Amino acid sequence: MKLLFKQRLFSWFDSYDIYNEHGETVYTVKGELAWGHKLNIYNANGVHVGTVKEEIFTFLPRFKIIINGEEMGCIRKEFTFFKPVFTLDFKN
Repeated sequence: MKLLFKQRLFSWFDSYDIYNEHGETVYTVKGELAWGHKLNIYNANGVHVGTVKEEIFTFLPRFKIIINGEEMGCIRKEFTFFKPVFTLDFKN
């Protein structure tokens, strides 16, 4: 499945809608005021499905993936010069 996102132009916090290839909203992402970035992810019915939270005081950005209150993985930015590269580590 291919997913596309579109950021809202005028919003106080990060806010995105994630669409499928048919233009239907699959997820909504809403930012929250916190130390570092914190994004709450909701499905099309408005039910909270997960959170992505930035870990602060790290040399390169790192984000925890939290589902049902349990840390399920992390996203880390790699040190590169030309293109941003991120690594996704997901627990089984």
